[in-house]
Amino acid sequence: MADNTDEKQSDVSANSEPDKPADNISPAKEPETNTPNQEAENMEVHHHGHHGGKKSWKSYFWEFLMLFLAVFCGFLAEYQLEHTIEHQREEKYIVSLVKDIELDIASLENSYDLRKVQLSYFDSLSGLLKRGYKNQMNDFYFYARHISRSTLFRYHDRTILQLKNSGNLRLIRNTDAADSITVYDNEAIKTVLVQQDTEEDFRQNIAWTIIGKIMDGAVWDEMNDSNSKISRPVNNPPLVTTDPNLINEFHFKVVQLKATLLFTNRYIQKAILSARNLLVVLKREYHLK
Repeated sequence: MADNTDEKQSDVSANSEPDKPADNISPAKEPETNTPNQEAENMEVHHHGHHGGKKSWKSYFWEFLMLFLAVFCGFLAEYQLEHTIEHQREEKYIVSLVKDIELDIASLENSYDLRKVQLSYFDSLSGLLKRGYKNQMNDFYFYARHISRSTLFRYHDRTILQLKNSGNLRLIRNTDAADSITVYDNEAIKTVLVQQDTEEDFRQNIAWTIIGKIMDGAVWDEMNDSNSKISRPVNNPPLVTTDPNLINEFHFKVVQLKATLLFTNRYIQKAILSARNLLVVLKREYHLK
């Protein structure tokens, strides 16, 4: 009995002894997993490690240079655009000015020609006053009727006024063109306009002070038709008075008017020459036909 018990106990002791793990067996490792936060941290660490430290003066210099070049190129582009726009505006003004000058020349020539016709009438009227006019009253009235007829030159200053009033006269950068425009506007045309006003005042003075005292108003009115054309009267209508003092004053006024018309035409000739010279300069400098 005792032996059996001992054998059972030894068997139990042998069986109950725990298994010892082998020394060379290592536990299995779990696969590593990276979360998104860990990846971001790894990237941040890598980034800071690559760009760490202060920038050198060369980096600052190149950044400044690139910025400067960008601003400078933008300025050049804007300047070139503005220059192109102003050049186009200048050419438009010149084309418009050329048209105005051509109209001026036509108006100046027309005024000059009409004034020459009037001068011939006033020469004839002065001759009648010298030789005697009693038997030639039809001619006397006809020649005298032109005293009140104006032959005004019309200045086409639309473009020049735009250049002056808008401050765009600076757009005319060609020196020869700018100088010629100034001479034409301030000297040639201004002289004609001033002389023309003097002539007109003198015409009105004769018409309203002397003519009404010596000539028949009814005859004067009938000579002007519906188209404003002057025709000779018929039947040699008499004057209202033949007072020699009034006739002499009238004659003196006619002589003065002739001289005034001659001065005006001289200034007109100079203005025509100035206008033509200006056209030559503008067409040459701006390559216009």
